[in-house]
Amino acid sequence: MKRFKRLIAIVTVLLFALSIIAPAFAQDETTTEQTSSVYDQAAKILQDKGILKGNEQGDLMLDKELTRAEILAMIIRATGQEDVVKDYVYAEQSFSDVPNTHWAFAYVEAGKDLGIVNGYPDGTFKPDRKVKFEELCKMLVAAKGESPAAGKWPLNYVRKALELGFFNGIEDEVGIGDVVIRGQAAVAFANAFFPPEKTIVVKDVKAVANDTIEVYVDAYLNNEPATLEDGDVIPLDFEIKDASDETKTVAVTLIDSQASDFGAGKLVLKTAAQTEGATYKLYYKGNDTGKTFVAVPVQLQVAKVEVPNLKQVVVTFNRDVKEDVGTNVANYIVKVGDSTKTVGAVRLSSDKKVATLILSDNLANQDKVSVTIKKDVGLTTDYTQTVGPVVDSVAPSIKSVFALTPQKIKVEFNEPINNYTDVAKYTIDGSYLVKEAKSFAEDKSIDPNVLILNLYSALSVANHSITINGVTDVAGYGVINPTWSFEVKADTSPIELKAATATLSKVTLTFNKPIANASVSLSNGEIVKVDVDGENVIIYSNNDDLTKCIPISGTNVTVTVTDYNGQSANITKYVVPTVDNERPTVKSVVVADSKTIKITFSEDVRISGTIVVKDKDGNQKVVSAIDWDRDSNGNYIYNTLKVTLASDLPAGNVTVEVSGVQDNTPLKNASLPVTVSATLADTSAPSVQAIVYKEDPSNKKTYVYIVFNKTLDATSATTLTNYKYLDSTLTLKEFSGASVSLMAGNKIVKLTIPYDSANASVWGKVAYLQIVNVADTAGNKLTIAKANNEFMVAQQVKVTGAKAVATDKIEVYLDGIINEYTRYPGDFVISAGPATISAIGSDWDATNEKLTLTLGTSINADATYTVNNVKYPLTLSLKSNTTITKDLFGDSIGIALPSYTVVDGIAPSISSVKATYDSVTNTTYVTVNFSEDVNVGSLSDDVIKAQFKVYIGGTLTAPDGIDKSDHTKIKFVFSNVDHRYKSIKVDYIPDYNANNRVKDSASTPNELAQTSVTGSW
Repeated sequence: MKRFKRLIAIVTVLLFALSIIAPAFAQDETTTEQTSSVYDQAAKILQDKGILKGNEQGDLMLDKELTRAEILAMIIRATGQEDVVKDYVYAEQSFSDVPNTHWAFAYVEAGKDLGIVNGYPDGTFKPDRKVKFEELCKMLVAAKGESPAAGKWPLNYVRKALELGFFNGIEDEVGIGDVVIRGQAAVAFANAFFPPEKTIVVKDVKAVANDTIEVYVDAYLNNEPATLEDGDVIPLDFEIKDASDETKTVAVTLIDSQASDFGAGKLVLKTAAQTEGATYKLYYKGNDTGKTFVAVPVQLQVAKVEVPNLKQVVVTFNRDVKEDVGTNVANYIVKVGDSTKTVGAVRLSSDKKVATLILSDNLANQDKVSVTIKKDVGLTTDYTQTVGPVVDSVAPSIKSVFALTPQKIKVEFNEPINNYTDVAKYTIDGSYLVKEAKSFAEDKSIDPNVLILNLYSALSVANHSITINGVTDVAGYGVINPTWSFEVKADTSPIELKAATATLSKVTLTFNKPIANASVSLSNGEIVKVDVDGENVIIYSNNDDLTKCIPISGTNVTVTVTDYNGQSANITKYVVPTVDNERPTVKSVVVADSKTIKITFSEDVRISGTIVVKDKDGNQKVVSAIDWDRDSNGNYIYNTLKVTLASDLPAGNVTVEVSGVQDNTPLKNASLPVTVSATLADTSAPSVQAIVYKEDPSNKKTYVYIVFNKTLDATSATTLTNYKYLDSTLTLKEFSGASVSLMAGNKIVKLTIPYDSANASVWGKVAYLQIVNVADTAGNKLTIAKANNEFMVAQQVKVTGAKAVATDKIEVYLDGIINEYTRYPGDFVISAGPATISAIGSDWDATNEKLTLTLGTSINADATYTVNNVKYPLTLSLKSNTTITKDLFGDSIGIALPSYTVVDGIAPSISSVKATYDSVTNTTYVTVNFSEDVNVGSLSDDVIKAQFKVYIGGTLTAPDGIDKSDHTKIKFVFSNVDHRYKSIKVDYIPDYNANNRVKDSASTPNELAQTSVTGSW
């Protein structure tokens, strides 16, 4: 079939005006044959539809011209309006030349009402006139309910007809003014009313959500590739069947046109809910496409957040959450205002759809509680909801009392209770029998609404009554039903051993009933202690000494147990321990505050291994202590290590490197190296470091500089109404006519205040300055008032000292604030004996009032400089009294003394690690070289070994000896260790005792920072 490009159609439109006076061009034989094929195909379609009929001989007469009436009748038939025509047989005549006796009368009247034809201005229709190309365009466009293109008749309708593709295949055979023949009309009708359907072939299907799939298809038109368009397929074309049971189907509800990419053959189908994990078949128009997909899980969402009382927050999800992330307290943040409430534990419901957060910090009535659930639980993004104000007006009540054993009573309340530890609050049968009251606060395995009462002695088998007085909920309401009856039932069934499990350090025997006491012996292994807990008898062996643990081959356990009814049983069981060789893994890292990191592991761990903490700039922080974390009652949490830093972390990203932390099993399995990132949120409000002011009588202005410790949000900092003053009459006022601006990296606010009279400044009458709503870049706001005795009168800023902090950095300390933009490093003279060292750069820290100079020449690590093999101390002085460096008010800075000795503040470092091997003596030497003299000579070998971990070939290896005679190095000696072709690494982990750490010999010693250095052979 002959196919014409869109370009030809557009060019044809431009040539229509010429076609009125110029006949259509002649066609060659090939074109005529192809065009005839187009005519025949179209005519066959119309003949099959009963719209086009031939003569008695079967000739369709495709070359015959058509009249206006004939073409209108064909359009009405093609649009399925034939039945409508019957209603117009007796209609009132509309056109003078179409009486009711004309064969096309009813067609013409119907066509007029349908908006297909209008007739001529003289009131005629001219039904027998030969129809022209432009008239056919108008009729077809109107019949399809389309509006004409822009422009005037007839081009507006011709353009639209070509745009809609009515004359595809014969565009070069028709033109304005041409009479239409039946074959051309057949092509136009076929294109307009009976376009060929596209063949859709499904290539692939992919599940992207529990109610969404992506279907990828190819489209073909007459067996040739075509572009898929919106509307080519409908939702009912598709069907989804369960592969295991095809009677179960999932409906396709719609095609998401916006998410689909029809040009690329991508369809996004929305469906009813699919069954997670089920395999589905995709059918298209009733046929199996051969494509299947597996339904993905329902996307986790938060359904609701509730605060039922002052101790709990309840989060309900739309589906179950995983146990490990759903119970991880780090995934939940509860705040009241700026105060974060500690989440002590999280309990999941049996269906794992409801998480109950138990708070260590109680809420208060009227609190508005902000609850954030982190995306780590399985959400797409963090979810935050504010609940409140909280109102807890319901008193607690007893839900049940159950005798776990004759000596242990379980009391369940409808909410967490308070004030329960005093045993005098409980009487059983009128007597004080309770020895101990335990709840969630003492034992995290206990449900927070449950109280466990341990009695001095066992209760008899009978009905008993308990009365509780003085126990309240967190809101202070007393128990409304303080007396409850319960039963201790007789149990005469024999004692049976249900299960026995063992590790190298513990044997657990589980019986069919609670055990009152037990006597145990082992054929192998040492018993440390025996615990009886309900149905369990737990035998602990030595946890650290493998020679005394339960052997891997197993042991005979002989136990004599007695239940609460006095029945006894003697049982011997041979147990083989399960050896725990699983390494502990890091589950979460939380930056609790600027000096505290909490690392939670997959199991209980020892205080061991290497932990390195780096701030957002990659600077390694000194770890001052590592301990287990504690809960709100001071009990250790043995699977969480609390790392305390010697100095504060800045807000931002924190990197924590963890390796070699051992679990609490006899094998001491060590964790593999892992690096985890966490974030220290900036939640502290900015603070005012200083207020400096200067009167300018000549200009009748006061300049006030307010120095902040953080970078400020420019909008809030330059809002003048955020600054008010209390005058001498104790009236709070705004500064009239003042201006406010920012300087020094947006850390200093400058107020320019005009005098309120010729002789007196406003500032002279200020009792205190109030600052409100000024925020830092993180949005933290401050509200503060500074009294006038805290204001500093401007005076010459002076140098007060200097300290070398690196081999190319010297900190210069001042007693005031300098102008960020007029500082000049060349004003400062650094001398070392006969030499002068140039400063080539500077950084100003307004918060700490110090200027850090960058040196053009490196100095020694002990803050000296070598000239002709002689070390000289450094001194700092000013170039002259008239310096380029100015203070805030444009005055030159000075120096308190003629010069200052530069203090050594450079921390020593490990400059290199070298390893050598002596084949004669079979000895390996690992030398740790320091950047300067350190105090290694005064430290014992044991102290040095505890802080320096030497890894040879990746294995931590203990040295046989230490040579510390040279204070610039330590030489570790290893016998019979030939690892010349393996790696060397030394980790320095500072001792918790500051007296044992490696330091230099400065007047105020600088400590060697925690570090890890790889060496070479």
